Amino acid sequence: MKNRILLPLICMAISIFAASCSSEAVDYPEAKEQMITLSVSAGTEDDATTSRAVLEEKEGNQSPWKWETNDQLMLVITDAAGGKTVHTLALKSTKRDGLSGEFEGQVPASLITENSTYRFFYIGKTADGSADRTISASDLSAGKFNIDLTQQTGELKDLKRNCVLMGTGKVVTNSDGKAVTDGNVTLKNLFAVAHFAITANDNTPITKVGLRGKGVYASANVDLSTGAVTGVSEVGTEADPEENIFFPAGKTNFYVTFVPGSVAPSFDGYYSGSYTSVVAAKPQTRNYDASKSFVYYKNAKARFSVSNTQQVAITNGNMQYVMPIATYTSEMSARTLTANTLIRWKKSVPLRIKGTHTVHPGYYRLAPEQWEMAMPKTSRKNATYDIETITVGDKIYASPEKYRIFDLPSWGTLDNPTLLNNSFTASSDEVVKQYDYGHKLKVGNQDTRVMTADEWEYLMPDRLTLPNNKRVWRESGVTAAKWARCHIKATSEDRKSVV
Repeated sequence: MKNRILLPLICMAISIFAASCSSEAVDYPEAKEQMITLSVSAGTEDDATTSRAVLEEKEGNQSPWKWETNDQLMLVITDAAGGKTVHTLALKSTKRDGLSGEFEGQVPASLITENSTYRFFYIGKTADGSADRTISASDLSAGKFNIDLTQQTGELKDLKRNCVLMGTGKVVTNSDGKAVTDGNVTLKNLFAVAHFAITANDNTPITKVGLRGKGVYASANVDLSTGAVTGVSEVGTEADPEENIFFPAGKTNFYVTFVPGSVAPSFDGYYSGSYTSVVAAKPQTRNYDASKSFVYYKNAKARFSVSNTQQVAITNGNMQYVMPIATYTSEMSARTLTANTLIRWKKSVPLRIKGTHTVHPGYYRLAPEQWEMAMPKTSRKNATYDIETITVGDKIYASPEKYRIFDLPSWGTLDNPTLLNNSFTASSDEVVKQYDYGHKLKVGNQDTRVMTADEWEYLMPDRLTLPNNKRVWRESGVTAAKWARCHIKATSEDRKSVV
């Protein structure tokens, strides 16, 4: 007989959340091997009006998933040596308006053991919805596959791009030589889903919504042996137009997929004045961990000379300015989210949240790498010498919307680093020290500072007559500046320099 794999009944829980998925799949090489046909019925026992493998809102505390044409189940088998293979079961037909799907596929007979328990996955679509998600050979070798959560559309119909369903069941063979599941197998969503809608507390129109927070991940790994979901890379706890998760422009009513576990999400509603309204806001003072801010050599801070008698430590990178933004933000308390849950107010009604106007001040930081040069940045990776500006009042600023990171704050002042035409005059050493950028970029609770003109001249003499100091060779009739040639090899794992 054929028994069914039951799709999850998603329970509604007002105080919990969810996540999403992605991967690549290949079938186990089955050439010239005796095959057995495995047939499985999969579905829910609820009534339905559509046949789609998407979450369907329903009254009460249960919402079923339903099948869509061309959906597939993945059977993952682990052999005695721990090796894994994956086998595709194709949707052949649907019954009961899509609540039940008939799946069938060929599996090597040698891999099927009577009355053994096997694991079934529904892994849906790729993050952009362009193709069926697969499990690759490298995924099988690693024992897990990765889900991209950064491209969430917020649409109920697209949750199959972000969620993975899994269940286990025994497989037995019939008298006709076919294999079927013995008893009911329930597939459950390995992620959590929540339905939100955000508005500004003063009714300002919101143009886009960003998601960040503790426990909010850009991707997650799904374990092929257990179905456990582990967040891989958090999107950060600060509002960041480049690093946070964003829903399509103008979408303020959305479904979110979360990784189960402790989650404290924050939603940032951007509006037309998110950048221009705060361009002149004073930068915030930041303090950074010394152990992560300097270059170390043989367990000591690497140093270089700035005079015949003074040396300074080498930081990881040049000073940069991170632009300020303003949003309508709603920050939620941490909750422990459980897999296979749908959080909302009631059927098709989201949890409504209000965003409060919040200024996220600009701040100074050290570039993560020495070779990141000082120039305006249209993003963390792209640079340009042309500076796009905005005018606020009668003042011209480097555009905070165009440049998230600005590397030429010396054109402005300590409290107005992007003001391009300023009246500041370095009239004395005391004034220069007063406005030093290092007052707002502390490392190990101590101010940093900008090098003085004399120190720069010591490092890189620009006079025709070279100074008489340790930076100049004077021997055997040769006078030359001591320049070092540095060959840098940089990869994500290996960085070497040779002087």
